[in-house]
Amino acid sequence: MDQVSNFMGQDGFHWFVGVVEDRNDPSALGRVRVRCLGYHTADITDLPTTSLPWAHVMHPVTDPCMHGMGNTPSFLVEGSYVVGFFRDPEKQQLVIMGSLPGLPVNSADPSKGFSDPRGKNAKQTYYKGDPAYGPYPVDGNTYTMSSGHYVGEPDTNRLAQGRTSETHDSLFARREQRITSIPIATQPFLKAVSDEAVQETRGTFDEPEPKGLSNTAEPYTSAQYPYNHVFESESGHIREIDDSPGAERLFTQHKSGTFEEIHPDGSKVVKVIGDNYEIIAGSSNVLIQGNVNLTTVGTVRELIKGDYHLEVEGNYTQKIHKNLRTRVGAGESGGNLEEEINGNHGFFIKGFVRGNIGPLEGQAAPGEGDVDINIVGNETHIVGKNITLHSESDTLFSSGNDMMLTTKSNMNAVTTSGIMSIKSGDKIDIRAKTSMRSDSGTSMRHTSGTFLTSTAGTIYTIFSGGGAPTTTNKVDINPTS
Repeated sequence: MDQVSNFMGQDGFHWFVGVVEDRNDPSALGRVRVRCLGYHTADITDLPTTSLPWAHVMHPVTDPCMHGMGNTPSFLVEGSYVVGFFRDPEKQQLVIMGSLPGLPVNSADPSKGFSDPRGKNAKQTYYKGDPAYGPYPVDGNTYTMSSGHYVGEPDTNRLAQGRTSETHDSLFARREQRITSIPIATQPFLKAVSDEAVQETRGTFDEPEPKGLSNTAEPYTSAQYPYNHVFESESGHIREIDDSPGAERLFTQHKSGTFEEIHPDGSKVVKVIGDNYEIIAGSSNVLIQGNVNLTTVGTVRELIKGDYHLEVEGNYTQKIHKNLRTRVGAGESGGNLEEEINGNHGFFIKGFVRGNIGPLEGQAAPGEGDVDINIVGNETHIVGKNITLHSESDTLFSSGNDMMLTTKSNMNAVTTSGIMSIKSGDKIDIRAKTSMRSDSGTSMRHTSGTFLTSTAGTIYTIFSGGGAPTTTNKVDINPTS
């Protein structure tokens, strides 16, 4: 058409009302086939859907519709009522300005025009089959894969109809699948090592009610008509902008049930039906001014390739129901474990303690395998059974003041070779309650720098292999005269 001499409107403005019967534009331009009331017959034999003209869909100025930008294609479906105008005098170039909602009274009849031509019983071979969605509108026994709207109810989404929103399939499922009584972690009860131990009762939290309001609450203020603005796709994806006074919300949901909802008080609920992935190419900064409750039913794995700094200004507790395994220095260069405790250290071990200090194989490097402990105060060990100390080299016990060894039964000091030496800077006091015996395999020598006194209460006997024994009430081995 000559756009200069025969432009739109030159010979009058001709508009139309029609029904979309096809949206599978072979050129992918977002066009739809429209059967216009008063211009086209309803007889699909005389005028099949494939012979209808393609109509361009007008978009708002907020939608550029070029170079992939904007909301394309339009969301008109088979069965949509539309209004538009003809660009040419022959009325073959259609422009759709908008769609017309209503209240369907009949289900789709593919045997007639002005209806969705698709379906298992379609009269037109090109449209025969079972479409993924539709045909539209559906009857009372047929549900789409979305909310289940059917003939006899307004085209306005159920979620936007106030109380009727409770009959929407997605909202019904959200209420049925709501998770409650989610357990919260408790502190460990350390009665054996702490006088301040507190036995906590486990708490729980609930997934908030959809819309932030129970379906039985009165007065029911959520999703009032006409304030809730709803978008729903064919498969059941939903977006709500709810301006209901006192119940303002934002809601987005995937057909699977995964959703995000911001409640009237600003609370946000995110529920993922499936797996969740979050990838941040830069930094992440999070401030939580309240409490955090994290409950994981499965396993948690955390890998930190850099440094990990944890600062707790209050108490830090761990309650582990099974095993705790820690390995420090798992990398090639090894690593250290350093602890500083400015208070007390208490522990209770029900089982055994087994450890190793130093390399498991080979010769230790200088200082490797050593244990150096400095105790400023007292140290007390109470052992219920045996104590075994074994040193492959020397053993040294040193005391800055007194040292006492006490045993309830026998005490043995044995050396398999070498010398056993007992030295005292002042005196040595050896006493036995009943008897005392000193044996030497070869020789025995007693030396005193001044005098040596041996006293026997009754009998003092000295045996010598070279002479007769001497028996007396008193023997002075070194008399003064």
